[in-house]
Amino acid sequence: MLGGSISNPLYFFSSTSITSSVTDTTVRLTDVMDFFFIAHPLSGRKEGEEEKRIMYFSPKFDSVDRQTEVTGFAEAIVNFTNNFVDPKGKSRKTEFPFRTVSTKKTDQVYIQVENEEFLIGVSLLKSQCETFELYVFPPAIITVLSNCYKMFRLFFGEFSPFRNKNEEKFKERLDYFFSRFLPQLRLHKVQLLDYMDGAAFLPLPGPRYLSTVTLASEIKEEFPVVEKILMLYQNKLLYYTVSTKDLPSIFRYLSDSLLPSSIGSELDPTRSPINGRFLRGPSDLHSDGPLEGEDVLPTVHLHSPQGDDEEEVLLPYQMIVYRCMNATVCMFVRADMTRKSLRNLDAFLSTELTTLASEISESLDDPKKLNEAEDFHYIYYNPSSLSLTSSFDSGPGPATPPMDVNRLVCETMEKYISKDEDFGEAYVKSDSNWWILLKKMNSRILCLILPPDTPHSQSLAEAQLRTDSIIRTHFEAIFFH
Repeated sequence: MLGGSISNPLYFFSSTSITSSVTDTTVRLTDVMDFFFIAHPLSGRKEGEEEKRIMYFSPKFDSVDRQTEVTGFAEAIVNFTNNFVDPKGKSRKTEFPFRTVSTKKTDQVYIQVENEEFLIGVSLLKSQCETFELYVFPPAIITVLSNCYKMFRLFFGEFSPFRNKNEEKFKERLDYFFSRFLPQLRLHKVQLLDYMDGAAFLPLPGPRYLSTVTLASEIKEEFPVVEKILMLYQNKLLYYTVSTKDLPSIFRYLSDSLLPSSIGSELDPTRSPINGRFLRGPSDLHSDGPLEGEDVLPTVHLHSPQGDDEEEVLLPYQMIVYRCMNATVCMFVRADMTRKSLRNLDAFLSTELTTLASEISESLDDPKKLNEAEDFHYIYYNPSSLSLTSSFDSGPGPATPPMDVNRLVCETMEKYISKDEDFGEAYVKSDSNWWILLKKMNSRILCLILPPDTPHSQSLAEAQLRTDSIIRTHFEAIFFH
């Protein structure tokens, strides 16, 4: 069935994720949002039927007239600016065409998806952003909008076939999904983290990483129905074979929603800490009854290479999530699964995953950890692997950068670190005496942010010596090799 069952628990975002990620480094989208919409312009072309283009609009209490005005203005902006788009620029590799509009009161961003058939837009109130000390970096908001679309697509598939089959059902699903998703969506005050869309990897020693890859290979060998795999320890990524087009969405769902929601049951004193379990699907594996109702494995839509040219197309997969001792294996299959096949999978993973989890746990006892650095902030991003790590997710650290520093980080990235170049470097000092280093090498990007009270970093020469020392101590292995 298209899009899966609306009652499937996969589509309920955990309330745990609402509170667990609340920090002074993020802002809830709905606290600064003026509106969010999804429109289908072709549906509202006839005079008097303009409201038919509105597929979803938030806030719901806004009048139809305002919803029509907002979506009509967005469509007009897109159509008008099309006249000024350089054909060469339009042919550049951009995932979704976009437009940005800044008014006296708002910053607005629109993206077009699915061959420009649908228009998604968001407006942020400048006064609210100022109140929450959020500097709006339009490229980051473009990424956020893109991720909203991709998250819906992950669970329900593409907009167009869904709408063509049943528009009312499509609108219901949009309302069902986004009324739950948007209130939980948070923007980073350091907007570079939203702009660099990736996943947090857990660095492993060579032998442990080899054990991880070996287990993934053994799973696919023992269970050929498993086509794709993603492995995590705690909430960090270890290994994946899914398309990079899907990785951020899957990782975000697992780390922000599904895994936090499982913590409560894991703290149950009656449960053995070494007992593995499936986080979705049937709770009873002893019977051989059919998988029905809440026992049905959730469906997600992933990109997979097809044909001689191996062009990636979107296909439905059943998702199996198994967790044991802080280690999680997420497997994707297209063949029908039975309780018996799940029993066999459980028997295999309860032993093998336990062993791997124990090995990883022992290897993490190294006292020299990157997140123990206390006198600087960092962001590291590898666009090839989508590895994204930062000090802002590592607990206690130096003071949070103020709004002017966050603005300067984004402006420096946009003006001095070229997308078309594999190498680049820029040092900038804010008016409040924060030093910023942006360094790009072999397309990998490192951002270091040094507070004013950082020792020996007042002059440019001192800042260069300090950042060189930080890179040699903490980043040499991952940044230069």
